[in-house]
Amino acid sequence: MTSRRKLTPIKRLERYVSAIFKFGRTEYMAKDARKRITHAELRMDDIEGELGRFGRDIREIWRNTDQITELRQIVEDDRPTISKYVADVTEVSQRLEQHQVLTDSLVHEFRSERAHLHTTLRSETSLLARVFADLSRRVDQIGQRSGAASEDLSAPATQIDLPASEGFEAFKDSFYHRLENRYRGSVEEIADRLRIYLPDVEAAVMRSGGKPVMDIGCGRGEWLGLLKRAGIDGFGVDTNAVQIEAAKEQGLDVRLGDALKALAEMEDNSLSMISAHHLVEHLPFDAVAWIAREALRVLAPGGILLFETPHTRNVLVGATTFHTDPTHLKPMPEQVLTVLFDTAGFDPVEVRALNPHARFHEFLNTPDFNDELAFLLFGPQDLAVLGTKPAPADEE
Repeated sequence: MTSRRKLTPIKRLERYVSAIFKFGRTEYMAKDARKRITHAELRMDDIEGELGRFGRDIREIWRNTDQITELRQIVEDDRPTISKYVADVTEVSQRLEQHQVLTDSLVHEFRSERAHLHTTLRSETSLLARVFADLSRRVDQIGQRSGAASEDLSAPATQIDLPASEGFEAFKDSFYHRLENRYRGSVEEIADRLRIYLPDVEAAVMRSGGKPVMDIGCGRGEWLGLLKRAGIDGFGVDTNAVQIEAAKEQGLDVRLGDALKALAEMEDNSLSMISAHHLVEHLPFDAVAWIAREALRVLAPGGILLFETPHTRNVLVGATTFHTDPTHLKPMPEQVLTVLFDTAGFDPVEVRALNPHARFHEFLNTPDFNDELAFLLFGPQDLAVLGTKPAPADEE
C-alpha cells in the first residue's frame, strides 16, 4: 500500500487559487463563445434574408425575360408596319427639307428684291432731289442774268447798320481769335479730335481721282494742317484776317474772303471734300442750305460734304457752352441737317455723335445713375453729318 502524502496548507491554498483562476477563464471563454454564436446566428439570418430577396429577383428577371420575349415577338409580327411607318416619316422629313429649301430660297429672293427695290427707290429719290436742286440753282442763275438783286445769305436776318470801319472789323477778328484760343482748345487738341475724319477724306480723295479739299471757315487751320501732314491737297477760306495770318504762319494754303462766294466760283466736280467745322451754327439757315445745294455741284462723284457743329442734345452744350460764342445764331440739330442733305441729293448720309465729356464714362458706369441722363448731361458734345455725292452709275 502506498501512503498518501499529505499536502501542506500552503500547497492546498495554491491549488484553490489555481482552480479559481481556471474557472474564471473557462467562464470568460464560454461567454465569448456565446457572443460569437449569437453573432453567427444573426449573420445567418441576414444571409437567409438576402437569399430570399435574391430568389425573388431571379423570379422577377425570369418574368421580365418572358415579357421581353413577348415584346420581341410583337415587334417581329409588326415589323412591316413599323418599317412602313419609318419610311413614311423619312418621306415626310425629306419633303419638309425640300419645303424648307424652297422657303429659304423664296425668302432670300424676297429679301434681295426688297433690298433692290429699296436701293432703287433711294437712288431714284436721291436723283430727283439732285435734279430739283440743280433746277433751283438754274432758276437763280436766270434771275441773276435778268438783273434781280441777290441776297447776302451770310448776313443775319436782323443786322445793325454800323458805320463802315476797317478798324472795328479788325477788332472783332482779334476778339474771336482770342475767344477760340481760350475756350475752344489749342490747335493741337482740335487737330487730335479731327483725326477721326482722316479715313473719310482719304477715301473721298481716292474716289475723286486726287482732287483737293476745300475747308469753309478754316479758322486757325487745324484741319488743313492735319491734311497737309497726311499728304492731302487742301485749301481754306475764312473772313477772319487774324486767323488767316496765324494759319499762313504754319505754311497752309488759306485765303481771306467770303467762303460762299469762293464756293460759287468753283468749277463743277472739282473737289473731293467740302468741310465746315463749327461754321453752320454761325450762319442763317438760308446760307447753310445754299452751301449744301452748291456743294453737290462742286463735289466730284464720291466726294463728301462734312458739317460739324455743337451737339445741343447735350444739355450742358445747349444751355452753356453753345452761348459762350456770341456769334452763334442757332443750333443746327441732326434732324435739320439730315433732311437738308437728303433734299440736296446726297446719298448716303451719315450722322456721328462725337467727343463726349471727360466724365461721361464715369457717370455711365455709376450704379443707380440713369444712362439716358448720363448721355443728356455728359454725352457727345459734337455732331457730324457726312453726305456723299452719288457716282453717275447710281443715276442709271
